[in-house]
Amino acid sequence: MTVAGVVLALGGRPLSRPLHDGRRPRRSRPQLRPVVALIAEAALRAGLDEVVVVTDAEEVAASVPEGVTVLLDESVVASEASAVRSAVDWCARAGHEAVVVALTKVPGKDAPLDPALWSAVGASSASPVVIGTREQRRSGPVRIDAQVWPLLPLGGPLEALWRSRPDLVSEVGLPALDDVRSDGLPEEAHQPADQLDESDGLATPEDVAAVEALLGRPLAGRMRVVVRDRFGGPVVVCNDPLLDDGTPMPTRYWLVGRREREVVGRLESAGGVDAAERAVPAADLAAAHERYAVERDAALPSGHVGPRPHGGVAGTRVGVKCLHAHLAWYLAGGRDPVGRWVVDVLGGEIDGAVAAIDCGTNSTRLLVTDAAGRPLERRMVITRLGSGVDRTGMLAPDAIERTVEVLARYREVMDAHGVVRWRATATSAARDASNAGSFFEAARAVLGAPPELLSGEEEGRLSYRGATLDLDPEGGPYLVVDLGGGSTELVAGATSTARADVAHVSGGRWASSADPVAAVVSLDVGCVRVRERYLVEDPPDSESIARAARQVDELVEGALEQHPALKVPTVMVGVAGTVATLATLALGLPAYDRSAVHHHVLARTDVARLACELLAETAAARGERPGVEPGRADVIAAGALVLGEVMAATGHEKLVVSESDILDGLAADLRDRAAAAAAAAR
Repeated sequence: MTVAGVVLALGGRPLSRPLHDGRRPRRSRPQLRPVVALIAEAALRAGLDEVVVVTDAEEVAASVPEGVTVLLDESVVASEASAVRSAVDWCARAGHEAVVVALTKVPGKDAPLDPALWSAVGASSASPVVIGTREQRRSGPVRIDAQVWPLLPLGGPLEALWRSRPDLVSEVGLPALDDVRSDGLPEEAHQPADQLDESDGLATPEDVAAVEALLGRPLAGRMRVVVRDRFGGPVVVCNDPLLDDGTPMPTRYWLVGRREREVVGRLESAGGVDAAERAVPAADLAAAHERYAVERDAALPSGHVGPRPHGGVAGTRVGVKCLHAHLAWYLAGGRDPVGRWVVDVLGGEIDGAVAAIDCGTNSTRLLVTDAAGRPLERRMVITRLGSGVDRTGMLAPDAIERTVEVLARYREVMDAHGVVRWRATATSAARDASNAGSFFEAARAVLGAPPELLSGEEEGRLSYRGATLDLDPEGGPYLVVDLGGGSTELVAGATSTARADVAHVSGGRWASSADPVAAVVSLDVGCVRVRERYLVEDPPDSESIARAARQVDELVEGALEQHPALKVPTVMVGVAGTVATLATLALGLPAYDRSAVHHHVLARTDVARLACELLAETAAARGERPGVEPGRADVIAAGALVLGEVMAATGHEKLVVSESDILDGLAADLRDRAAAAAAAAR
């Protein structure tokens, strides 16, 4: 297991002057830099596999020791949670299985300046979250295993994770304080943590004005906007637990969006409160109230002795009092079961984050975007749902179990983003399996609804939309090749003449009903199917390779004959994991890098060369190649063979790699439906 050390150096404050990308820069805090350097050096000396510093001030990078990776958190309002999410995204791509996180916003005496502190926490694997303790007080670094990374809060303090899920936590003792002294730290490092950056995360004057206009009255306390609509307007705010005059504020999350308040108000008038109490198990509701209270009370100033907020959601500890408050917390990522129920009942009346899930033959993937289409999460786990289907005609029980476990984690990620619309689909493996119903029912139990079984044509159309989402429509027509585990879809875009009456609008959407697709065909060849059917030996023999190549070639030639429109496009676009992996290998990258792979032009000569090399190697040898992720080593050679034959048969000497695919097509379709519903409501 590889473990990375993560140092959070969040010392800046937002300024009003915009950067070139529209984000507000942060004023540097020079006194933080020595602390960052000392802590990062201690982590390096502890022998961790990688040390990552996440900062919101670019100049911090100049102070860190050589060999440390520096990530810039460009969130408009950086927080511990957003910074850790940046770090774990990096660490996931690097293949690390756990992170040990240290904050620089801690009293200087607790700063982890000794490698022994990092080692003590990093070596402990007693639970998914391990917190260092000293003198019966939680202090120092925190180890977080990859299995709980999807549960990390979206914003605010990192401790919200272990406060809400104490079942995941264990503690490990750290050396006594006298054994670790922090000489030479800046004065600020000795201040109590809650005195640092008091203005971090507060609403801008523009936000205050917008919220007061929505509420029709002045605000009585501090707040920050945590959920916005597609146009940037406030939807949910997070309140301080005390108003400006010291009065306790029990409602942590407040629904302020005009449309959201109206539709929830109608639901309440129709008996929604009683219906929610009947629909949501009492134990789940009680647990939600407890988590809410814990999170809110954690924001009280340290040492506070005055009046405190009471109750849970909307100030009550039992039952349901206010659907607005529950929905607000759910949209803010609070995993509120009542808020989720409200979203389900209201159907498409709430605008917000959308999610797409693709249950493929080889992998199960998730994409979450906000209402404006900005990606919030991309997840991929190789689950091999289709393992053995070509031979048995059935989904294996262990494959179903693996996939459903991943879907359960994805449901938690969706709830953490307050997803209001989602769509899960299943493709080739489920189409071919006689027991697909068993998988759908098991998936329903964890997701709330079963995946949709897509036909090959539906799969192709969605893949085409996703693959061409950010390509110039005048640069085509395009031939999209979606090389999956069980099937390969070939989708030809319509010529400019055929779609002359179609207006292309922002985000890759089509303004009329004219069809941007001229032909779709689904071929029963994919990297898993070809490997299981033809390339059984490791490595495969030349006769098996030739037989597989002939089969792919015959299927493609037959498709071209039956669908002449497939011959028209002048630009080939390749999507899916095989294509991305081959691009990673062709570029010589040390690991997958989406920004480098996306829209890279991959030559057929490179595909042919890589296919020859990979087919001559054992799966173990392929797995040693940088960029070949675990779980793909045994099928990447088959995928390269399929892609090479497709390119040869269609006469394309190169293809454009697109990391936007069926997931992006699904998410775009969901956003279009939401926009249409919002327009109709106006």
